[in-house]
Amino acid sequence: MSKIKPDWNKIYSGLSPKLLGICRRYIQDIYTAEDIVQDSFITAIQKNHQLNDEKALFAWLKKIVVNNALQHIRKHSKDTFISTEPSEIPDTYTEMDHPNWEEKNIFIYDFTNEELLSSIDNLPPHHKSVFNLYFIENHSHAEISGLLGITVNTSKSHLLRAKKSVQNYLLNNFVSQNTPKNKIAQLLVIFGLGGLLWAQTFQSKFAEFKISPSKKLQIPSEIKPGSNLVLSTNRSLKNKIVIGVTFLIVVIISIFLVNHQNNLSVKNSSNSSSEHMNLENVIEIQKPNHERKKAGEINLKSDENMKSEITADREKKKSLEAQQNDNHKSIDTKKNSEKIMVKDSLNETPQKVIVVKKIIKRDTVFIER
Repeated sequence: MSKIKPDWNKIYSGLSPKLLGICRRYIQDIYTAEDIVQDSFITAIQKNHQLNDEKALFAWLKKIVVNNALQHIRKHSKDTFISTEPSEIPDTYTEMDHPNWEEKNIFIYDFTNEELLSSIDNLPPHHKSVFNLYFIENHSHAEISGLLGITVNTSKSHLLRAKKSVQNYLLNNFVSQNTPKNKIAQLLVIFGLGGLLWAQTFQSKFAEFKISPSKKLQIPSEIKPGSNLVLSTNRSLKNKIVIGVTFLIVVIISIFLVNHQNNLSVKNSSNSSSEHMNLENVIEIQKPNHERKKAGEINLKSDENMKSEITADREKKKSLEAQQNDNHKSIDTKKNSEKIMVKDSLNETPQKVIVVKKIIKRDTVFIER
């Protein structure tokens, strides 16, 4: 694919008058129209890689200018394009086909392009757009529907109203008894071909319509003239490949990190579960030793208590014998002493229970089991 590197300053000086004339049919303010042409050239410089044939340069620039003009109109009169009243939908028979209209066809008179341009300027923006696209740009109603975002019936309605307005404007402002008539147009009307006069008249008058711009092409500093910043399809393809590879690498790394984190979480959960099981096993193993230890402590405590009881009984017996030798006490006192001994022995036995209870409180779980 060959790259085109045109001299944009030279192209602007050669084609801008004709392009400004085209834009002027859509935009009445000449300064706004000139700005639109400037912006269209900047767009063309930035998208120069889309142009493959130098012969199609003017048609390509014209398309950009018309699209930018339509965008400007739609931005400033958006509602008028969308809404269509039921009364605006045209009938099957238009005024172009009506016999009376053929007799009164306005284009049997000869008008200048300035007079025709003023009749177009008199139209509302939405009617003006449809009129230019249909009669001068030679678009169908279906194509106009796609360009303006309206229905086909709406396009037909706008065109019919635009024709009425243009006819009345020309009759009221430029037609008089001295206005010259076009003989060829009169013949077409006579033979029933007056409808062709609309497109033929406007296309012939505006085919070479030019307006010289008041300023030179102003290219921003980041865009160099001579198309040094031409974008090739290979470069754009390389950029797309780099972006795709980078995205793929990011996806792979993210998947790897997610899998790694999942593996770590599984390992941690398995380790924690195994540690918990080992701890339970240790507790189960240690329980019998602990049990034996507690039982041994209880036995030792009981032996010591038994020894203390024996010594206490011996001392008590000695005291009783001493009391018997003195003969101050009777047999009843001996019985009482025996009862006291029994009581003492009963008192000592709960002491063992008290000690054991203290030990039981230290390991309540074991004793309850």
